[in-house]
Amino acid sequence: MGQSIDGPEELPEGVDRDYLRACRRVLAGGVLARDRAEVLAIEPGRWPQGAAHLREKIAMPVRQGSPEAELEMLDLEPEFQAGLVETVELLIGQDDRLAEALLRLQIDCARVRYVFEETAMRLRVDPLRFAHSESHRRLLQRLSEARVNLRAGRADEVRAILAALRHDLAEHARSMDARSGSRDVARL
Repeated sequence: MGQSIDGPEELPEGVDRDYLRACRRVLAGGVLARDRAEVLAIEPGRWPQGAAHLREKIAMPVRQGSPEAELEMLDLEPEFQAGLVETVELLIGQDDRLAEALLRLQIDCARVRYVFEETAMRLRVDPLRFAHSESHRRLLQRLSEARVNLRAGRADEVRAILAALRHDLAEHARSMDARSGSRDVARL
C-alpha cells in the first residue's frame, strides 16, 4: 500500500504513517504546551458558566514532559473547536485576555493539525488536497481576523467573524466525514 511521491518510487508500507507521526510531534512540540499553559493559568472562575468542561478538556491531556500531550490536543473533536468559538464569543467584552488566549490556542492547534492533514493527503496523492488546503486557509484566516479585531476592540466584527467561522468549521467537518478514511488521517 505504498504511495508515489513526486516520482516512480513507492514507499514501503507503514513509512508514511511513521513520517506523519514524526511530523506531528515536531509541529506540536512546545507551541501548544505554551498556549495551553497560558489558558490554564487564567483562573477557572473567569470561564463562562457552561464552558468549564472545555477548560477541563484542555487540562486533561497534560502529561508532564510528554510529547503525546500536545498530540492529544490535536485529536480533540470538532465539537470542542466549536465550543471554544462559542466561549470566545461569550467572553468578548467580558474577559478579552481569556478570549485572546483561547484564540491563540485554537490558531496554533489548527495550524499544526492542518499541516499534518495536508501532508497526509499529499503523501496519499489525494486529488481533494487542494480544496482541503483552501478550506484550511479560510479557517485560519477567520481565526486570525478574529484575533486582530479582538485586539483592536471591535467586538461586533469579532462576533461576525466567529459566526462565519462556526459555519466554516461545520462545513469542513462535514467534508472530512464525507471522505473515506478521514478519521484514519486524524488519528495518525
